[in-house]
Amino acid sequence: MASTSTNESISTILAKPTKTSDDLQQIINQWHDDLLKNEDYLLQYANELNQKQQMLNKTTGSFIQTQNLLSNLEENLQQFQISIQTLTKYNNELEDNIEQLNTESKNLLPNLLSNLKTEHDRSITYELMESVDNHLNELEQTMKQLNQILQINTDKSILKTTDDLQTCFHDIQNLQDSIKQIKI
Repeated sequence: MASTSTNESISTILAKPTKTSDDLQQIINQWHDDLLKNEDYLLQYANELNQKQQMLNKTTGSFIQTQNLLSNLEENLQQFQISIQTLTKYNNELEDNIEQLNTESKNLLPNLLSNLKTEHDRSITYELMESVDNHLNELEQTMKQLNQILQINTDKSILKTTDDLQTCFHDIQNLQDSIKQIKI
């Protein structure tokens, strides 16, 4: 990157028929100055390249991080779909159990009422059976709500569904306890 004036100055010195040591020293000094200017320019250019490389490295890191997040998202989606399938299976099983309990309670109620020995036993049994029917109806409503919630694909629905399932299992346990208390 020698300037035009430097080239002209050197050309003028070289055009002289006799050159002195001062002339040669002047040429060396001008070459040295040009070399320093070129070195500064190259260092500046190297710094710019280094900055661009750092920006490229950051961008590449961000891209890799984004790819990892997408991969994790896909894995979580698959797990979520498996959870929904499992909850749907449990929902279907619970609905089948509700139907079976409803059928059994309807069959047992007349049999129990006909076999009672005292009026007191009859009123207790009637209250227990009403309680069982009420629990079954509540359980049926909970199952309907659970079915509606399963159709909403959000993280909140999974949490709510888990709570509802726990409530259903608790209600079923209460029904079983109530049925055990019935004396035939």
